[in-house]
Amino acid sequence: MPLSQKLSSVEMTLKCPGCGNEFTKPGRWFIVAAHYRCEGCQRLHRLPYSEKVELFERYAQGCEDGL
Repeated sequence: MPLSQKLSSVEMTLKCPGCGNEFTKPGRWFIVAAHYRCEGCQRLHRLPYSEKVELFERYAQGCEDGL
């Protein structure tokens, strides 16, 4: 599944797998990001395509449901 450009301006929240800290960025950031440093635990995490697909699917479903 390609990442939808329709969601590029939607604010999306991701939870750090290490410490649970959440951060929010626009969809366009997630499209190009390959990794990120958590502000909570300071660890560098990979952001694999499969995780991006899950995130975009979740927000696409929310948009369809009117959320």
